Amino acid sequence: MQIRPRAQRTTAKMENIAVVLVETLYPENIGSAARACANFGVKDLIVVKPKSLDREKMQAMATKSGLPVLENIKIFENLEEALAPFNYVVGTTARLGRQRKVFETIREAAPDLVTLSQNNKIAILFGNERWGLTNEDLYHCHRVVTIPTTEAASLNVAQAVVIILYELFNQEVEVPFKKPKLATSAELEPMYRLLKETLEAIDYVPHDNVTLWMTTIRRFLSRLELTSQEVRIIQGFCRNLLWHLREKDKKTS
Repeated sequence: MQIRPRAQRTTAKMENIAVVLVETLYPENIGSAARACANFGVKDLIVVKPKSLDREKMQAMATKSGLPVLENIKIFENLEEALAPFNYVVGTTARLGRQRKVFETIREAAPDLVTLSQNNKIAILFGNERWGLTNEDLYHCHRVVTIPTTEAASLNVAQAVVIILYELFNQEVEVPFKKPKLATSAELEPMYRLLKETLEAIDYVPHDNVTLWMTTIRRFLSRLELTSQEVRIIQGFCRNLLWHLREKDKKTS
């Protein structure tokens, strides 16, 4: 008789989750984010191109509990480099325009993120205090979530960090099987560049908005939750197709 493994209820592995602040304007928000991370067991706080890193202002808002997170903060000038070691990237946005491609709230996405966190490193992106994450920032995300509010509401970045981490921290799901370890961003980005080159070679990229088109493709492939091996298969297919297209061009020229 075949015995099926029993599903176990589990919570998010918060140590596998990192908060990434992109182009933060005010050091106080960095300190408040560090405090939020400490409250929910997140150890990694990353800032990308911050306008100010005034240590006194950051420490004042981090308070004693957030100081260890603040002391281990990682600073990058390039978002792609900051995301390189992560297996899954989640963007956050309050703007829901056509190019944003936002279909779910953080509460709806949380069960899947809890499952992914068991075996994958997850980065959660928060944008600038004035304009949030740009379309170019969201280009790197596997999925994008929003926090429902009234139309008159306006959350600052530190408040958004608290709400997102709270939803993940308090979510409990049944996990019958662990999700596999996914390809990292460092592995995915070369694949996407090669895929774009291949699509352009066969004239399958609309010329009016390439970024939007590629964002659609990236989100589609993200839902497949590609492993490192699968990424290499796609790259091999693209390289082989490009080689044959170039050989064909040589023969006809």
